[in-house]
Amino acid sequence: MSITDTPLPIRRADAVRPFVVGARGFVFLGIGHLALAATAATLVTRTPQQRAADTAMRESSFTLLGLERSTFDVSNGISIVMALFTIACGLLVLAAVRRAPALVERRTAFGWIALAVSLTALVTSIGLLPPPPIAVLGITTCAFALSLRRATP
Repeated sequence: MSITDTPLPIRRADAVRPFVVGARGFVFLGIGHLALAATAATLVTRTPQQRAADTAMRESSFTLLGLERSTFDVSNGISIVMALFTIACGLLVLAAVRRAPALVERRTAFGWIALAVSLTALVTSIGLLPPPPIAVLGITTCAFALSLRRATP
């Protein structure tokens, strides 16, 4: 290369790809949670301790705003609803990035919010949940962080 040659511009790494991996991770986490919950409810043999805990949760009820619910129902309901919201969040983020990739190509609040939610869910999972969500949220958090690193300021 001579002094007069100008080097080709360096192409900035794509910020969209890792972001899409993170969003798909949210969808996978929600679907996986629903599938494991359904499998556990129908196919897994419960230990005597698990059956006793289920019975205690079914017998423990409370009334809120006129509706009586067992602790068992509330726990399962929250679990299912949160899985559905995780799927919806991932699908909405994928749709938004498909329509407006600039949301991710530049460092915007869109990318920072995805990272903050993923990181907060990861930290919560490390303290309270089994390994599968920890692994998936570890991947989503890294993907969103990489996307922000690749994005232009």
